[in-house]
Parts: sequence; C-alpha cells; structure tokens
Amino acid sequence: MRLMSWRPVRKLEGIAEVFLGTQLLDIAEYDLELYEEDPEHHEQHVEHWAPDTKIEGTVSGKLPIRKTLRLVTEEGYSLSFHVRDSFGTVAIEGPLLDTAGKPVR
Repeated sequence: MRLMSWRPVRKLEGIAEVFLGTQLLDIAEYDLELYEEDPEHHEQHVEHWAPDTKIEGTVSGKLPIRKTLRLVTEEGYSLSFHVRDSFGTVAIEGPLLDTAGKPVR
C-alpha cells in the first residue's frame, strides 16, 4: 500500500438541505474540505494520470447516524454521505456532484 500526500484544494461551508431518500430531514450546516492527491510527492507512470480526491468534514443537524444521506447545497452541489458520530463527522459515499450531476474536482 502506498502512502499518499494530500493537499487542500477547496473548502465548502454553508447551509444545505439533507435528504434521506426523497424525504427532507433537516436544514443543516456543513463544513467540508476537498483534498487532492499531491502529484509532486508521487511517481506517475500513466500519461493521463488524474489525482485521487477525498472529502472530509462535518454536517451539523438533527441527522441519524450511519444512514445514507444526501446533502444538497444552496449552489446545487450534492453529496452522498453518512454521519459517523455525534460530532457530525461524515463518511463520504460518493463524489461531490455539480448541478449537472458531474463530479467536482
């Protein structure tokens, strides 16, 4: 297993709607940091290499723990996640999607 170096590339914070399936659960505060694998710290052997990304952060609201939820921001971004603990720490279940449904990098 190779170790990865990550660099922050974008911070998203604000208020968003949180859904469980199609049911609106709450209007919640979110604070997310998007990271990208740092290419300067890795040897790349593929000509069209694209760095991996990861998202970390919190979502605060009246939300169930360990249920798949969907966050929809005021800007139209959406993200599938579940809340890990009572602190609102999230585990991301898919990429951050833009209003057209395409992954955001």
